[in-house]
Amino acid sequence: MKTQYYVASSLDGFIADRENRIDWLMEFGMEEFSADYAAFIENIGVIVMGSRTYEFLLGEGLAEWPYAGQMCWVLTSRELPRIEGADIRFARGDITDLHREWAAAARDLGKDIWIVGGGDVAAQVYDAGLLDELLITIMPVVLGAGAPLLPTAANSPVFEVVETHAFSGGALGATYRTRR
Repeated sequence: MKTQYYVASSLDGFIADRENRIDWLMEFGMEEFSADYAAFIENIGVIVMGSRTYEFLLGEGLAEWPYAGQMCWVLTSRELPRIEGADIRFARGDITDLHREWAAAARDLGKDIWIVGGGDVAAQVYDAGLLDELLITIMPVVLGAGAPLLPTAANSPVFEVVETHAFSGGALGATYRTRR
């Protein structure tokens, strides 16, 4: 069981622009990345996201919840609308305690944990020493400012490169393992 942060980023390390939008990412189309995503999501049993990511998904006017096959935790201190039929748990608390719950659920399913976002949630998991891998697709665009990829509390040790690959449209995929 692994805890993974799978995300797309600009060349300058932002996952959303100044207005917290990802229109820049949608310009690339997702067809090129669909096989990569399908292979990844097949091994995911637990999804974790922050309230802004959840609200973003709600604002997209989804016809159905995109993570119907997974258990989902939304980290929030606010009351948020529920999605009928979706396995969503709203939670707050110590990230280490919450991770124990996610890990137990993922182990029971024989699957991994995906930290969807945002960067703040991933940074909390990383700072607690609980992030195993960073799977990043680096898009060939510069945003100049926005939501940072991984705003950790302190400098990190060097990540170990596990795999890299180039996409035909200019994006680069890289998998990094956390050194402990």
